[in-house]
Formats: sequence, C-alpha cells, structure tokens
Amino acid sequence: MHDLQDNRLKILIITSVLVILGLIFLLSAGSMQAMSLGRQELYFFQKQLISVLVGAFIMYSAYKVPLDTWRRFVPIFYFGTLILLVAVFFYRPINGAHRWVILPGFSLQPSELAKFTVILYLAHYLEKKEDKLKDFSKGFLPASIMLGMMGALILMEPDFGTTFLLITVLLAMFVIGGASVLHIGGMLGFISPILIAGMMMGYRKARLLNFLDPWQDSHGVGYQLIQSLIAVGSGGLWGKGLGNSTQKLYFLPEAHTDFIYAIIAEETGLWGAFGIMILFILLFYVVIKVAKAHDDKFKRLLTFGLAYCMIIQAILHVGVVSGALPTKGIGLPYMSYGGSSMIFAMFMTGILLRSAEEAQVKK
Repeated sequence: MHDLQDNRLKILIITSVLVILGLIFLLSAGSMQAMSLGRQELYFFQKQLISVLVGAFIMYSAYKVPLDTWRRFVPIFYFGTLILLVAVFFYRPINGAHRWVILPGFSLQPSELAKFTVILYLAHYLEKKEDKLKDFSKGFLPASIMLGMMGALILMEPDFGTTFLLITVLLAMFVIGGASVLHIGGMLGFISPILIAGMMMGYRKARLLNFLDPWQDSHGVGYQLIQSLIAVGSGGLWGKGLGNSTQKLYFLPEAHTDFIYAIIAEETGLWGAFGIMILFILLFYVVIKVAKAHDDKFKRLLTFGLAYCMIIQAILHVGVVSGALPTKGIGLPYMSYGGSSMIFAMFMTGILLRSAEEAQVKK
C-alpha cells in the first residue's frame, strides 16, 4: 500500500486526515459543551477517541472480508436492522426522539447501520434482478417496499435528515442500477406528499418557516441557525485561529455534533472550511474511480453507494450549517461527535479499502 497510485492509500490518507481534524475541532468545540453538562472538558474528546480506536479495528476487520462475502449476510443485515429500528421505541426518548438502543456502557444508533444495510441490499438486489428491473411488479416494487419499511421506521423516530439521506441514496442507486426512470418518477410522486406532510408537522414546520427567515423567531426556532451563520460569517477568510471560536461558548447548540462545520469555518475561515470540502470531494472522486474499475455490478454498486452516501451526507451537513437547507440533525462524516456514526463510517471505509484492493488486483 506504499505506491501513491494505490487507491487504498489515497482513501486511507484522506479519511485519516478527516478523522484527525475532526478530533482537533471536537477538542475545541466539545470542551464547553461538556462543561455545560457538568462533565470534565475532555469528556466528548475522550469518548470520540475511543470510538476512533474501536472504529479502526472494525475498519481493518471489514477490509479483510472479500466483497462477495457480504452478499451472504444480506438477510441478516436487513432483518437485524429492522429489529433494531423497532427496538428504539422501547427505550426512553432523548431530546424527544427514539433513535438509540441503550445498552450497558454504550448506546447504538440503528439508523447508522441502516445506511449500510440499504446500500448492501440494493447492490445485491439490483444485480440479482437485473433482467427484471424494468418490470414494476417483479423488479422495482419489491425493493421499494422492503426499503420503504425501513425508511418509515426511521421517519417515525423521528429522524427526517437520515430518511432524506437514504431516499437520495436509494434513488441514485436505482438510476445507476438500471431501473426504469418512469418507475423512479412514480415513486417520487408517491413519497413526496408524505415527506412534505412530515416537514409540515410540529417543530419541523417551524424549522422550515424559520429557515426562510430565521430572524422572525431569533430567540426560538431560528436561534440555532442564526448562531451558525454568525460563526460562519465571523470566521472571514482565515478564521479566528484553532480554539478561538466564540460561538462554542454556549451560543451555538450542538456545536460538536450537527454544527461542527460552523466551528470549523469560524476557527479556520473560508479557506479552512473549503479545504474540508475539497477532502470530501477528493475522497468521492477516488472511490468513484474504484467503482468504475469493477466489472462486477454488485461490487460497482456497493462501492458507488457508499461513496454517494458519504458525499451527500457531507453536503447536507454543510447546507444546514450555512443556511442553504432547513435545520435538521445530520452530522459531518468522520468529524462530528457520535460513537455510532464514527464506527460505522470507519466500517464502511474498510469496505471501500477492500473494494479498491479487489479492483486493483483485477487489473
């Protein structure tokens, strides 16, 4: 893996840089958040570091597994994810949402597993049913129903951000996989009213309306977005310097998770924030090259799906932080605080490394 032309090395370097930078910014943003909860200032940093170490082991383990092996576990991943998504409703809500399975010593967010499950299931299904994809009842509909159940459970948690992310991944994989454009359009027509209705219920309606003009409720629903915009704008071109964010001083809620990009922009400025996005774009570019190198449709779709999920999540996070999208809870891959998100991101990175190796060996 020492050849600079080796895509495995490129993927490993880029993701390692993102993880290390994430730890640095988490150390800055998370310290004040921890103290506000009565914890010592390194609380979030230490927990994230543990997640990184666990994730590194899982990444290496996933890297050692041949891609075709995952196909044998599609039913286990699918039904296991469904069970976990149902199980969250038997635990107490946190911040009004049922998103975690809480176990002794740690908690698990099944929606993070669902990202991989949807991609794995579709890669397998689209290859297996390749000759029936243009048939609505035998090809397109069964997969839509199976994954629709998963999406409905995530939406009920409620987790609109992850639901929207999974829908975009699903649609992209259907298009790349060869499904009928008419069928995809019909599905969009079916789910759009459901999504719109979900957006116009409760706090999500208030968030949507305040997204258009956050200053109309600057001390309520619009507060978080305004503070994020202040952080991004006050960073200027070069930023205030590492550790010098003022918005992390109890002004910006969830600065270490859903709004960490705002702290990055405030401390490193436009150029630093732009540099982070360049890293994500480079990672996406490298992985897409790997996907194209595979002749096997399953491997190609699995690799594409993982890359697409990563870049879309990063775009959604930046869009929310910059006010281009309505506020929703969605972290920045490799960088936002969260044990489940970090571990599953590194798990999927291990699969991408394996994909790069198999594509290279094929040559």
